Parts: sequence; C-alpha cells; structure tokens
Amino acid sequence: MDATEHLETLRRRLNSVFDETIANGQLTGNSHYYATCLFELGQQLEDHAITNLIKTVAAQLESATLFASFGLYRQAFSALRLALELGLGASYFSVHRLELSEWLDGRGDISWSKLIDEDRGALSPRVAKAFFPELTKETQQFADNAKSLYRELSEFVHGNYETWVDNGLAISFNTAVYQRYHDKCKEAFEIILFTLCCRYLKDLGEEKRDEVDFIKDEFSHLGPIRKVFGGPEDF
Repeated sequence: MDATEHLETLRRRLNSVFDETIANGQLTGNSHYYATCLFELGQQLEDHAITNLIKTVAAQLESATLFASFGLYRQAFSALRLALELGLGASYFSVHRLELSEWLDGRGDISWSKLIDEDRGALSPRVAKAFFPELTKETQQFADNAKSLYRELSEFVHGNYETWVDNGLAISFNTAVYQRYHDKCKEAFEIILFTLCCRYLKDLGEEKRDEVDFIKDEFSHLGPIRKVFGGPEDF
C-alpha cells in the first residue's frame, strides 16, 4: 500500500467514526454551546487583548470537539487542556499586564503553576476579593477542580500508559472515551466561565449582562451571581 492509499484508508476510517459520532448529536451540541457561550462573553469585554484570547479559547474548544468527533481522542484531550490554560490565562493576564505583553510578543509563556498560584493566580482569593468579593469562598473549590482536571488531561498529553489502554492505537469510535471527553469539556467550561465571572461579571453593565444571561442558568446555585442578574441571593 503506497502513501496515498494509506491516507485514503485513514480518511475512510475517520469519516466512519464521524458518522457514528453525529448520531449522538446531543453531546456534540453541548460542547458547541460551551464554546459559543465563552465567545459571547468575550465579546462583551472592552479589553481587546483579552477578548481575542477568549476567542482563542472558544476556538480551542471547537477544535477539541472536532478531534473527538473523528475519534482522535488523545488530540481532543490535549486541545481541551490548552483551552483550560488559555481560559485561566485570560483572567490571569488581565491583572498581570506586563506578563500579557511578554506573552503577546513571544518573550513569555503561559505557566500553569502561575495560573493556579494561591496568591496571584486566576482563582486565588486575592483576585476574587478585588473583582467579585462575594465569590471569594467559592474560589478554592474551583481551583481544586482546575488542578484535578488539568492533571487528568495531562495524562493524555504525556502519554501515560493507561491512556493507551483506554484510547488504543486504531481509529475507531469509542463510546466510553467520547462520553468522557464531553464530561471533561463540561468541567473545563464551568471552570473557565467561573474564572471569567470572578474577574469580569461585575464590570458588565445591564445591557451586556443581558447578552450573557446564560451565566445565571449555569450558576443558578451561586447566590452572588443570581443577585447580579436581579435574582435573590438566598432562596
């Protein structure tokens, strides 16, 4: 089999997996919804650099789902990890402008340890107290969730043995792994959305809040966020 025939065989396998994937449209629709929500939130911000970064986050989520749709699950989890990094990075860079400038011109990298730093990180109580004090007590749980998710996604990036057992080498549809991807996509979305709410939600005027009213549904269990949208803080 020459290279062209080999690639044609792979293409047919990918298309076959894609056909099986779209038969489960609800999950794919959910992940597209997550990307759309983050994109819309980014459009409400006046900080163009951060808006563009959040647009990249949304694009990474879409890319991750595209990979998953063709059975390229390892690539999907890797892209999802990048979306998580960039999502927290949007908040982190918004308050560390020098590091943002260095990153934009290629002199700096995104450091996960900085993003989750307990004093200066995107989900630190210090950041919440500065921009949304009422959410301060919630930050630790989301920080713990972010660390756990990042660690799990990194197993696919680094090629841990158990990920080969689950994912395999052949291109094929795997219901369990596909479901797992979408579970992790939902977790990433919630973490990123909460992080951006801590940083920006109180800065949005009523008109712009109306454009992102999906937030009140996603975090209906958080009284301070309900209050921002005109609801009761306590039930």
